Amino acid sequence: MAAVSSRLVAIIAPGSVEALIGRLLAGIFADHGHLSAAALPPLIPVAFLADAGPAAGLLRSLERAARAPWRVRTAGVAWDGGVLYIAVNSGGLWATLRRDAETAASMDPAPLFPVFEGFHAGCREASPEQRPLIQPVVPDLSFTSGWLAVVAIRSPRGRDAWWRDVRWEFEEQRPLRGRRDV
Repeated sequence: MAAVSSRLVAIIAPGSVEALIGRLLAGIFADHGHLSAAALPPLIPVAFLADAGPAAGLLRSLERAARAPWRVRTAGVAWDGGVLYIAVNSGGLWATLRRDAETAASMDPAPLFPVFEGFHAGCREASPEQRPLIQPVVPDLSFTSGWLAVVAIRSPRGRDAWWRDVRWEFEEQRPLRGRRDV
């Protein structure tokens, strides 16, 4: 099992929303025992970067591509590639950031988990039979401010169990305001 090191561009919600989503993720772990639900802070994955590519200036470029005003709203739960997400509707913000990240930087060809328009909630270790039982109640939340971040994720456990021993840190953060067309 080879150690993994990944860099993820993500949207970080403001503190009040982050705290509520964090409690929701902690509840998934408490109710179902899936450690991957609590392995990372509440974040909306946008793109995994190739390790070789520098991230310098990327967040600034992405932030300028976003149009203001924007609003992100929770939209229930969704599974993608065997991973649970607290789905959001961003009115096109996420798709714009994703598209521009793919254009501006090299993407990791083997990401740790799928990028999806929603807060990563893990549960990758849940069996197909267990997945329908994981139905957290998602509150109606919305936010109009937040951060873009490059998150470094490292684990000695390898790709198939990275959440069992993970270290993460924000390498870079930038307020996500977006540009206003005049």
